[in-house]
Amino acid sequence: MNDFKSKMDEKIRIYSKKSYLDGYIKDEFLTEDGDADIFLNIEKREDLFDSRTSGKQIDLTYEVYDFIEEKTSMLDSNTKINLHITGLYLTPHEQGIVRHLIKEHYAIQLYKIQRVYIRYRNKIVGLITFGLLCFLLYTLLYLLTDFDFFLEVFGFIASFSLWVALECYIYTFSDVKSERISITQNLLIGVDFDNKEKDIY
Repeated sequence: MNDFKSKMDEKIRIYSKKSYLDGYIKDEFLTEDGDADIFLNIEKREDLFDSRTSGKQIDLTYEVYDFIEEKTSMLDSNTKINLHITGLYLTPHEQGIVRHLIKEHYAIQLYKIQRVYIRYRNKIVGLITFGLLCFLLYTLLYLLTDFDFFLEVFGFIASFSLWVALECYIYTFSDVKSERISITQNLLIGVDFDNKEKDIY
């Protein structure tokens, strides 16, 4: 049991090091110019286009987006990403559709996360403003009056508001900012195709 725990601790130490991840990313993804190449092999059309959609509502399968997000989640946010789709012949028109769908998907995701970002940003600003106002009132009452009850009320409200604002920033807002950056990175992804006509059937 102790031997197994020692092996687990050793693996945690090895694979938790940033140097390991950096080496893996450099070998698997990065090109000489610092961009990242991701290769997605598609054998069948139904693995690329969602069979439940058609016409103007056509979309790619969620497996495609999951693949992109799984790979790009390991890369630095300032890395330019190139997605290479191989194994399936697509006409130039279909290639344009794929590029448009990927961009449209992440544009919608960015719009949604931006609304969340603004909501939390406004919440934090409002809590800080309210907290500072209550702290100002607390200071004025402390200097000018002897109303101990109101001192305690405004002191509590000020502390609570500022604490909630800090907690929201640390545990929620920072995660939203990080997610917004990741989505924007995927929105800017370049898409290339290994266009082999023999794979059309």
